[in-house]
Amino acid sequence: MKHIRYILLIILVMITGLLTSCIGSVQTNKAAVSSAASNESSRSEGKQKIKLSCVAFNYDEVNNPAAIKKLNDMGYEVEVIVLEDATTMNEATMTGEVDASLHQHKPWMDAYNESKNRNMVMLTPYIHCNVFGMYSNKYKSIGDLPDGATMSIPQDSSNMARALLLMEQEGLIKLKDSIEIPTTLDIVENPKNLKINELHSHQVVSSMADVDACATAKMFIVSNNVPLDTEMCVSKDLKEFGVGFVIAPENEGKQWTKDLITAYTTDEMREEINRIFKGCYVPGF
Repeated sequence: MKHIRYILLIILVMITGLLTSCIGSVQTNKAAVSSAASNESSRSEGKQKIKLSCVAFNYDEVNNPAAIKKLNDMGYEVEVIVLEDATTMNEATMTGEVDASLHQHKPWMDAYNESKNRNMVMLTPYIHCNVFGMYSNKYKSIGDLPDGATMSIPQDSSNMARALLLMEQEGLIKLKDSIEIPTTLDIVENPKNLKINELHSHQVVSSMADVDACATAKMFIVSNNVPLDTEMCVSKDLKEFGVGFVIAPENEGKQWTKDLITAYTTDEMREEINRIFKGCYVPGF
């Protein structure tokens, strides 16, 4: 009898041990699944594909294998499309046709938001900064410009302001104090009596043959194969004109936007930006 009781006791202990082990295993598996699901949700909030836009000039930057692979490794499928300009990009982003775009600098986006009553958001850190300079086929230095020289500058508000501030930086004009976005109406001194032509930003470089100098983003010089020795000076305001990914306001703070920035601000991408743009864009991070 005692022998039977002893056997039953052993069996009961074994069953209890098995049940405890199974329950512990189930709880551990549940915790692991819950943790993995939480991490996945936190990472992408269910987003599996990111659609990006750019212009043709910076396609090799946005579609760069270094950044795309990093996003792929994070679990995202990436599509990059080329659009005509920043206005088209912003409208596509607001409607959800694209998730983010990379082309416009911060002051341009701010001017767009104000004029269109939008609230687009630019992610930071910036991916690159646009170099802006003064160029001439006729003169090598600012001091060589004659009285009454003609100058072409962009007509959109942010780039016109940048051109005028560059001209003031080089002592060609003086602007009213405390004007953040000056126009030609804010010129208070013009000692050389410069004649300033306001043109669409894409037309400024093509006007070089007809004017004494122009002020424009260096990207237009490089993309139009204008010799780099036409450069007379560059502005000192790079960080004020940083270019970052632009998103719709409802996407601000989402994990995929953080992952996007992580992918495009690596040491490898810094090298790629320097290689691709030959000094007209410089890394902004």
